[in-house]
Amino acid sequence: FDFWPVILIVIGALKLAEGNRLGNYTGGVILLGIGAAFLASNLGVLPFPVWDLWPLLLIWIGIVLLFQRISLPDLVRQNRWSSNDWRSANVSAGDLNLAAVFSGGKRKIVSDDFRGGVISAVFGGFELDLRSAVMKTNAAVIKIDAVFGGVEMRIPEEWCAVVEGVGIFGGYSDETLHPPMTPETKRLILKGGAVFGGVVVKN
Repeated sequence: FDFWPVILIVIGALKLAEGNRLGNYTGGVILLGIGAAFLASNLGVLPFPVWDLWPLLLIWIGIVLLFQRISLPDLVRQNRWSSNDWRSANVSAGDLNLAAVFSGGKRKIVSDDFRGGVISAVFGGFELDLRSAVMKTNAAVIKIDAVFGGVEMRIPEEWCAVVEGVGIFGGYSDETLHPPMTPETKRLILKGGAVFGGVVVKN
């Protein structure tokens, strides 16, 4: 059990390897750092408790977010919203790219061409409302990684949730009522991992 932080290190390394989005790079670096600190503490390498390092962790996360600017959605970085009202605004972009690190928020997705996206929640979480979103294609994929955090999502009743995420000391939960499957039925595919956290989808 002393080697449980290796799980975080492996997931962080995988996120860095697949880092095709800024959120993946940041999440990978954070997971690697947290895993390495806990592993060093468990093996007796650190002469003090790992929890004494928490101020350095906050400073490190702040520097990463400042340089990569992934704590706000893309629309905020494009100055379409002011920095003061982005937390309560409706997201109208087709792709999601959200990250929560020691924070969280609520989002109402009102896109008329929803195509999926990437969500990372590290010691934080999101509540997403997709009931006003429209999917033009037959399927959309959302990759959700939750580490010591969680994501709760509500989808339209006519969508079918396909949960393919993996839980490690956590889990993915499908609490939807599935509609009859036809060639026109829209499928929302959820992938990713939940480590000491959870992802719930409802309708």
